[in-house]
Amino acid sequence: MKPSSDRVLVFGGAGVFGGHVGRELARRGARVTIAGRDGAMAATAAAALPAVAAGPHGSVAVDVTDKAAVLRALAGHAVVAHCAGPFRELGEGLVEAALEAHCHLVDIADDRGYLRQVRARSDAFAAAGLVAVTGASSLPGISGALALLANEGAPGEGPPQRARVTLFIGNDNDKGGAAIRSAVASIGRPLDTPQGPVRGFGDREVVRLPEPFGRRTVCNFDAPDLDLLPGLVGARDVSVKVGFELRIATAGFALLAALGSGWGERTARLLEGMGRLGRRLGGCSGGAVLVELFFQSGRVARAALSGAQDGQRMAALPCALAARALLDRPASDATAPRGTLLAFELLGVRPMLESLVAAGYTLTSPEA
Repeated sequence: MKPSSDRVLVFGGAGVFGGHVGRELARRGARVTIAGRDGAMAATAAAALPAVAAGPHGSVAVDVTDKAAVLRALAGHAVVAHCAGPFRELGEGLVEAALEAHCHLVDIADDRGYLRQVRARSDAFAAAGLVAVTGASSLPGISGALALLANEGAPGEGPPQRARVTLFIGNDNDKGGAAIRSAVASIGRPLDTPQGPVRGFGDREVVRLPEPFGRRTVCNFDAPDLDLLPGLVGARDVSVKVGFELRIATAGFALLAALGSGWGERTARLLEGMGRLGRRLGGCSGGAVLVELFFQSGRVARAALSGAQDGQRMAALPCALAARALLDRPASDATAPRGTLLAFELLGVRPMLESLVAAGYTLTSPEA
């Protein structure tokens, strides 16, 4: 059964990433309702959306942790886009509400525990004829697609021995509070990986990113790719790295990791303020996602998606593309996939990446 509506409810739509998702959906003709705790901010964000022929956009003041209020907000919507983090703190309330309201769910989560919870509900979504697209952002939405693309060029070579995923963030980007709090929580903390525990923001390495970024120092980062890539490409050794255009930011995170763990809200607020000040130092608003697969033969297969500007828009596009695809899904298509999916599983690896290229980003693949 297909939800009988043409509207998408965007939780966190007045924030950094949710704002990008709402704007991209509106550009693609979808009617959007912006939801957030601050009703005035939600209304302002909705009023700024591009107009669509389908009708006016809307807004609603609602706390994502209040299930009863969420259920009321979901009424009349076909899809809910969950962009209100940090996901590790919010639990499954919106997931349960989406099932109860018979509403497709798309989220931008990069929290491993949250993704496990959503993926564990796959049968429930499938039984309801619904889809939950989780992790529809840079990691693991874009990175997973790049890993599969890189692995296509290795027929008969067997699975890669090692996979390395790198997220690179330009300095002239808004630093969302939820994203900063999520990152701070992993500083210095042991991270589970297929090859054993590593320290969050430890193990500095130098990677070669697509131009104009070049060689950069990166550190350990906690992301769902650590759980997903062994199944996607067969790698038994997986590392996820992050680096910042402002080199002192990368060094600062590494220093905090060396000093220990348990950094909390005060540190997050300090780093958020420093991030705002740091933007005055210049840099770009771009970013990159790079996946490298290392094979026993010594061959390294690389695939990357990058842009010299609008890196946060790039990260938000998989969520908007998935939500738009679910709006367009024919009610009579009984063969369409159901349950919990990653963005590229819903959209297709190459079609999704081609859409990102059409939006202005550069794909570097083993074929290039």
